[in-house]
Amino acid sequence: MRREFCAFYTESDPILTYMVKRLDVQDGDLILEPCAGDGVFIEKIFEVHKTENLEIEAMDLNIETVKKLESKFNSQSVEVKHADTLLNLSLDLFANSGGKYSKIIGNPPYGAWQDYQKRDVLKKKYGGYVKETYALFLRRCLDLLRDGGKLVFIVPDTFLALRLHKALRKTLLEDTIIDEILLIPSKFFPGVNFGYSNLCVISFKKGRNNKNNQFKIVSVNGTINNLYPVADGDYSVAKNVETLSQEKILSSVDYSFLLGGNTKIRKLINEANTRLGDIADCVTGFYSGDNKTYIVAKDNSVKGSKGYKVANASLVETDFLKQKKLLGGLSNGKKYIPILKGGNGRFNKSSDWFIQWDTKTIATYKASKTARFQNSQYYFEDGIGATMIKSSKIHAFLLENRLFDQSIVGVFPKYKNHLTYLLAFLNSDTCSRIIHVINHTANNSANYLKKLPVILDQTAIEKINGIMADLKKEKINSEQALVKINPLFEELYNL
Repeated sequence: MRREFCAFYTESDPILTYMVKRLDVQDGDLILEPCAGDGVFIEKIFEVHKTENLEIEAMDLNIETVKKLESKFNSQSVEVKHADTLLNLSLDLFANSGGKYSKIIGNPPYGAWQDYQKRDVLKKKYGGYVKETYALFLRRCLDLLRDGGKLVFIVPDTFLALRLHKALRKTLLEDTIIDEILLIPSKFFPGVNFGYSNLCVISFKKGRNNKNNQFKIVSVNGTINNLYPVADGDYSVAKNVETLSQEKILSSVDYSFLLGGNTKIRKLINEANTRLGDIADCVTGFYSGDNKTYIVAKDNSVKGSKGYKVANASLVETDFLKQKKLLGGLSNGKKYIPILKGGNGRFNKSSDWFIQWDTKTIATYKASKTARFQNSQYYFEDGIGATMIKSSKIHAFLLENRLFDQSIVGVFPKYKNHLTYLLAFLNSDTCSRIIHVINHTANNSANYLKKLPVILDQTAIEKINGIMADLKKEKINSEQALVKINPLFEELYNL
């Protein structure tokens, strides 16, 4: 049921208190809770606003939940409906005629499973990216608000940066007046601890008169009880409070909120003369469709090799670059070639994994619905690999003409003299700081790396290439190289 409805119910009183106070309920309000769950928002509204002069509509897709809500709220002021908020025809009428509700509050489902037929229906209705349900609820409920009406939602913070939510950000920035965005760890939410993002509470009014609007982004960690004073406007307990211009965000790259950046970093990202995507091709690598069938480990000591077979050394082709028509597979009786998988590694990465690459298996990959023989023109080329899964520091290494899998972004400079300079930059603390602002979530995909601002200063290039030459000759090790590289990039970028 949780997978079908993604019913992570809001049972935290500090979160409920903050959200209901931000909703600013007034006598005469018509309030919608579009995915009412166990009704805790409604209970908190009645607790905070001791008035009978309210109308509340509570909707939910789960019929068992609806029955419980009907039993709990046996009152004329609460109308419970069994309805799919995203597809209900009555709501379509309200959405298409300027909205109905003065207030909307909720905890919409995150990543709820949609069968392919329903996904097609949602695609036709909403267009764009429909796989993430919370984003659809934001779009739908904005349309259901009256002009000047207010919405307060708790959702993952991924919509603030991810490229897939670019259209949603544009809509929110153009059609709403944002009041506040509260950023909190996902662990604050009972039963939820996302690995890929944190949570946020967004509060806004519907309206386009937002050119001069300034709003707060408030970060709170430590104890969840810090939300009580923040709810009352006391930000002294917050980790960080920043006031941003809605108009400036609308003019930023991909309308991104660029969380965690200062004014210099935002300016650098938005106004860069040269980006990584201008001077290098950034692409995703190969996927077999079934790694445990087709990939083997060098030996049992390789990290992450549990469940994988160990390579038979006699079947590994180490001199694979000399093989003719390598993209078509090995035809000399050998079976495996090296492949680089994700995982940390700076500057250099050993060949710990091998993939089946004979002609018969290549034909299988190409015929498979799950394998991805993508960007094959970059296979076995000289470039840089950057790990896609983010850690506190970005890691990049030389590909050295080896195949790389889809957990790695291949960076292929258009000018060979940029190779070692870009390798150094991608391993620098400066780069880590910038990429965390470009995308604060757990994913460093090719589309985000392309946005990295690159400063091509000839003096800096010569100094850094000299350090990299010493590293290659083993005059210094990786840590010593970083000690020398980091101050140079810090001085160059001056962040």
